Amino acid sequence: MKKRKLSILALIALICANQQVSAQTIPTPAEPEYYAMNSQQMAFDDYQTLLINYRGFVSPRQYSVTQFTNVNFLPIQSEFYHFNLNFHDKATGRIIEDDVPIKWKSWIDDRGSYDPLGSNFRPNSPSIVVTQDENWQPNSSHRKGTFHKEYDQKWVSFSLESWTNVSYHDDEVFIKLILTNRNSKDLNMTLEPNQVAEQIVVSGKETAIEVNKIDNFTLGSQGARARVSSTIETVSDKGFEINIKPGESKTYYFAIKFYQTGQPDPAIIQPDIPQRMAAADKKTREMLAWAYDRLPQLTSSNKQLEEYYYRCMLSVLMSRYENPNYISDVFWAVGTWPFTISWDTSYASDVIAMLDPESLKGAILTDFEHVKMNRTYVGWNGAQWDNLYIQEPFALQLMIEAYLKHTGDYSLFDEKVAGNSVWEWMQRWVTELQTNYTNELGLIDVGYNTEKIIEIRTDGYNHAVPITNTLTIDLLHTMADWAQMRNEKSLEKTYAKEAEKLTSLVNKYLWNEKEGWFDNLYPDGTKGTIWTFHLFDLLGADYLPSHQVNKLVSHLQEGIFLGKFGVYSIAPKDKVHWDMIDSDWGGGGQYLGLPGRASKYLYQQGFAGKGWDVLKRHIRSIDHFPYLPQNARTDRPEQDRSSMPLEISAGAGMEAIIFGTFGVKMEGNTITFQPINNEDIGTAQMKNIMYRGKNYGVKLEKKTFSVYENDTLIETKFYGESVIIIQ
Repeated sequence: MKKRKLSILALIALICANQQVSAQTIPTPAEPEYYAMNSQQMAFDDYQTLLINYRGFVSPRQYSVTQFTNVNFLPIQSEFYHFNLNFHDKATGRIIEDDVPIKWKSWIDDRGSYDPLGSNFRPNSPSIVVTQDENWQPNSSHRKGTFHKEYDQKWVSFSLESWTNVSYHDDEVFIKLILTNRNSKDLNMTLEPNQVAEQIVVSGKETAIEVNKIDNFTLGSQGARARVSSTIETVSDKGFEINIKPGESKTYYFAIKFYQTGQPDPAIIQPDIPQRMAAADKKTREMLAWAYDRLPQLTSSNKQLEEYYYRCMLSVLMSRYENPNYISDVFWAVGTWPFTISWDTSYASDVIAMLDPESLKGAILTDFEHVKMNRTYVGWNGAQWDNLYIQEPFALQLMIEAYLKHTGDYSLFDEKVAGNSVWEWMQRWVTELQTNYTNELGLIDVGYNTEKIIEIRTDGYNHAVPITNTLTIDLLHTMADWAQMRNEKSLEKTYAKEAEKLTSLVNKYLWNEKEGWFDNLYPDGTKGTIWTFHLFDLLGADYLPSHQVNKLVSHLQEGIFLGKFGVYSIAPKDKVHWDMIDSDWGGGGQYLGLPGRASKYLYQQGFAGKGWDVLKRHIRSIDHFPYLPQNARTDRPEQDRSSMPLEISAGAGMEAIIFGTFGVKMEGNTITFQPINNEDIGTAQMKNIMYRGKNYGVKLEKKTFSVYENDTLIETKFYGESVIIIQ
């Protein structure tokens, strides 16, 4: 009996120990493993799968263990560069290739290559590595493969396992490769670097971009080169020489560096590649932990909600660049395109303000310095193209509001940039709207050009557009508030009066009571009803009468604006403007920021059920995307290749959860909590809500919610009530 008792105790101890070990290995959102996704689950193609480390990016290729493409280390770019290793087995004389993605594309497109499905067994077909498993996580692609063939009674049998990441400190890509010899004889091979590219571009340099092979390790154009180095110490003209004993595994490291011509060529043999690769991984982990520690932290019994929140965080973080070649120390790009655009940034402005307020301030100042009311696209090296989105002042308004809310630093208005203070620039924007964009009736009129607002490929969304007018009203109200704060009484009265005047004109000329919608007005006096989701941005304003708000929200119905994976940018019932191809703003999909922003505004307007309905539809996308793309389809998980697989406006999803679901409101020296739970959410908790130097938390139960300060309970209340804290 005593022995049995001891055995039971030992078993219990073992189970507890195993549970403890298991708990310790579950990654948190502060670790890249939390975001791991198998390539079979991902809806992205090769060029949409990114390894980013705040300096540049590349794309690992599916169906290869060592191949990558899509090189972007500005100013060096080579979108269709391809690198892989080939394996020359000396015993059989066979070259085992690892470039299946290129072969497959060529076979599919024009039958210009071999069908990979016939490789390794059809007569005269290539020998290729067979891939078996591929997993992605932030800045790491982990791939496995095998080769197992007999040639003339000689076996070649080995396994491959690789990890690929990109550097933060230099323009290089690292590969760790483990080879295991499964044969009964030595495996003697030459690992042959295979680099293919037509062009390598150095932005800003007038040099030839056509590529030539310099040697088996080096490829280059007139402006830049790519060179392959390794820890392998035996090198021949063909590549890197290795020998692996039967049953033995060996680990090799490779670095592919991109550098401008004239800089020293890297050494081919480099013993310190493992340390540099580890440093790249460390940077990735440090940045994730940094973001996790500075932002509100969410846990929920609804694990999809929790994962969506953190994949939004990851998407914003992956849009951050600290490349020393860029015009600012921290450059918030729209995503993979190397531009910072205020409209996109505005969708994540609260998140950025909580994460790194100085960088949000930098983004605001960068806009004023480079846009100068003429150019919206601010590239990594300055503004480009004479193309202006008239949303600029409204986006800047949101960014400034977020900065002020989270810092209380009103000295921002007095910051001088490009000859004017921030306050003067905002006044100039109002003057611009009232001078160059106002018609005889007094309405804001953007003229014929549709692209002044958003790009839709059908005409009609122009001239007196309702959202431009209504956002101008909101801007005028905000300018009046800022003028009051600055004790500029006359200016305050002027802006308030102009807001009231424009409101009256909008209600008179644009409001369609029958449709419960705002119409476009054209110069000949005719009107047009365009069912664009863009209009729901108006729900963020607080001057609309309730009957107009109710009418607008009533259109958020299944098949009108609501689809499986979020919202339609134009309702399918709009037979004039619905566009299947232009999923961004034209109909078939949604700009990434739309569902999150609309959800937040719906919560704040008192439509919590609708807010959650919009949000939970978009949450479904995380089953297919490791980070969130610019304009995915609404009815199926797909992001077209013409647009970006990553967008900073994913921050709107986080904001919907923080300021909508958890009902956080920050204003002056007051923070208010009025969350709304939902049966789908279950229990949830948000910690680390920082405001004015204090740390708050909110816990959602079935019937009540509780508010904490530094884990100390402040108050528990029923839903519908508020907890107001005045600091």
